[in-house]
This record gives sequence, structure tokens and C-alpha cells, in this order.
Amino acid sequence: MGYEFCESSLANSVGTRVVDNVLVEKKGELVRARTRLRHETDFAERQLLHIEDDVRDLQTKAVEILSNVETLEMEIQQNKRCLNWCPNWSWRYRLSKKAMKKTLDISELLEKINKFRQPGRVGYRAPNTLPTIEFLCSKEFVVSESSKIAFHQIIEALQDDNISMIGLWGMGGVGKTTLAREVGNQAEKLNLFNKVVIATVSQKPNFEAIQDQIAQYIDFDMKNERGRRSVQDLWLRLKNEQRILVILDDVWTYINLKEKIGIPTGEDHKGCKVLLTTRRQQVCLATDCQTVVQLGCLDGDEAWTLFAMKASLNGSVDDAIRKVATKIIRKCQGLPIAIVPLGSALKGKSCHEWKTAYRRLKDRRLTEIEDVNEENAYLCLEASFDYLKGMETKTCFLLCSLYPEDHEIYVEDLVRYAWGLELLRRKACQNA
Repeated sequence: MGYEFCESSLANSVGTRVVDNVLVEKKGELVRARTRLRHETDFAERQLLHIEDDVRDLQTKAVEILSNVETLEMEIQQNKRCLNWCPNWSWRYRLSKKAMKKTLDISELLEKINKFRQPGRVGYRAPNTLPTIEFLCSKEFVVSESSKIAFHQIIEALQDDNISMIGLWGMGGVGKTTLAREVGNQAEKLNLFNKVVIATVSQKPNFEAIQDQIAQYIDFDMKNERGRRSVQDLWLRLKNEQRILVILDDVWTYINLKEKIGIPTGEDHKGCKVLLTTRRQQVCLATDCQTVVQLGCLDGDEAWTLFAMKASLNGSVDDAIRKVATKIIRKCQGLPIAIVPLGSALKGKSCHEWKTAYRRLKDRRLTEIEDVNEENAYLCLEASFDYLKGMETKTCFLLCSLYPEDHEIYVEDLVRYAWGLELLRRKACQNA
């Protein structure tokens, strides 16, 4: 009888020990799976994706099960401490059954969690989280006579079913990008298109990056399980959009939109229209734009209004400053890209500083600029740079100019690097 009791006790002891070990192992798997799932949901949220309800439920269930397992482990440890003095095999058996049940629950939960291991499964992009042209539109859009004329010409062309390609050209800094975004914003509000997308082309276009910019507006991922989707895939996806306007900003040369990017126009898709901005009228002609619109500079009164707003020049401004401001505005030649930063830089400055700024503009000369009419824009930008406070700020600004146009950079890294350069400079001065 004693032998049978010992044998039974030994069997129970070994069996429960195995169950305990399996439970501990499964608990570790669940902790790691929950961590991976949290990493994936964090990444999805950074991409402005909505997390699936099933994923949220799994996360809550994982926390609940892990809490229950910890409680059960405490009971098991308490039972183990009593085994040497008062072994209660029936109690131990019940704990083993609980442990086995929790092990099965964890296995089922792990199986469900693993279904969301594939990229893109944990979240989805809701319509209201897609980027819109309105988000990009300037809140300080300055309406000039030239921009009004250009705006109405473009809107009329967008309403014409026979026009699929529109070109907006003008010298650098005149405000083409701002106007194009305003057109896109108003075209959407007027219900001319279901979707309006914008992509920056730049002088050295990266066609994959351009495709990615367009794809994000139409909730289309250019990557799949086999790698990157083809130009034809984007072309077919855009054809599914009933009415869509594609704005290609800062185009420098002719581009075959169908072969290089995957944009269907004309007979391929009458519901897709393209508005491109460029510094060169020839680009509009080479791209077969049916409507070509020129955006001119601000006239004298418009330039003064914009400059006065940026520099906070009111009716009580000192006459001496007003006279210098008039000369500076004339030097800007109606270019918003020159007026805005220079006006902001001189805001709140003394009359002496205003005069110093004008002397810099008057005496400096820049050569070898491709578009000679842009010379004054460069001069004005140079003057506004001179008013940046601190060596580290100026260094950071110059570092930004080393990056490719429209390239995303981390400002913190730039500032840290700028400080590093400044410290090296100071150390060199000390050792000199």
C-alpha cells in the first residue's frame, strides 16, 4: 500500500514538474510574441495607420493571460514549499490542471498572434489619414494679379475634357509651387477630382521616390512580397481612379510619364490630368502641354504689401526705414522667395541694420547663375542668411544645402554635427 502511494506520488510529482516547465516555456514565447506585436503596431502608428481591432483584442488578451499565469506560478511555488512537510497531492493536481489549461490558452493565442506577423497586417490606412493637398497648401498664399490670372487659366483648363496636360512655368522663386498647391486644393473643393496628388520631381529625378509620393495618396503600396511593384502596376492602379489630378512640381526636363513613372494620360485615361511646374517654358512644350500658363513676379504694390507683412512695417514706421525698405523691395524685383526671408530677417531691426542690409544687397554681385533674372533672389537669400543668429545655426543651414533637393533629413543630427564643427573650430582657435 505504501509502495503504491509512493509510486503515485512520484508520478504526480514528475508529471506536474513537466507541466510547470512547459508553462514557463510557453509564457516566455508569449512575452516575446507580445513584444514583437507591439513593435509592429508602433511602426504602423508612426505610418498613420489604424490598428486592426483584432490586434487590439490580442494585445489585451495577452496581458490578461500573462497576469493569470503569474498568479498561478505564485500558487505553485507556495505548494512546492509545503511539499516537504504537508504534501497535498489533490491540491497539486488541481494546480497542474490549471497550468495545463493556461498552456493551451497560450498556444491558441500564439497561433492567432502569428497570423499578424506579415508586414502590413496589423494596421490599415483610413481615408481620413491619407495625405491631402489641403494639408500641404500654404496658409500664407499671397494673391497677386499674376497669380489670379494664372489660377483661373489653370482651373479653366482642368474643366476642359479635351485637356490632359497643363504646364505652369516661371522663374525660380516666383511662387509656382504655392500656386500649384492652391490650385489642387481648390480643384478638390470644387469637386473637379476625387483625388489630388502631388510629387516633387527636382533637377535629378528619383523615379521610385516620385512613384512612392504618388502612391501614398491613393493608398497603394509600391512594395509587395516579391519586392517592388512595376511601373505598369502603378499605371493600372491610377487607371482605377475615376477623376485624379497629378501635380508634378519642379520639372526640369522632358519626362515620359507613362514609361518612367506610370501615369496614364490622354487616351489612356481621360479622367487623369497632370499639372506640372517648371522654370522652363520649353519643358511644357516638350511634354505636349495643351495649356501653358506663365506666372509672373509681384508688381510694386504687391511686393510692398508682402514685404511689409513679413517685416511688420505699419503706418507708424520710421520714414528712414521706409525709404530703405523701398530700395530693398526694388532690389527683390517682385520675387516672393527673396521678399519673404529678407522681410522676416529685418523684422524689428534698427535703422542702422536696415541700411547695412541694403548696402550688402547693393554692393554684392553674383556671377555664373544659370538664370540671370534670379540673381537678386540669391543676393536677398544671402543677406537673410547673414542675419541668422549663432554660428551653429548658420552651419546647420549650410549643411542642409549639401543634401539633395527635397531629401528628408534629421534636424537633430544636423544640429549635433553643426555643434561638432563649431567645437572643432573653437579648439583650433585655442591651439593657434
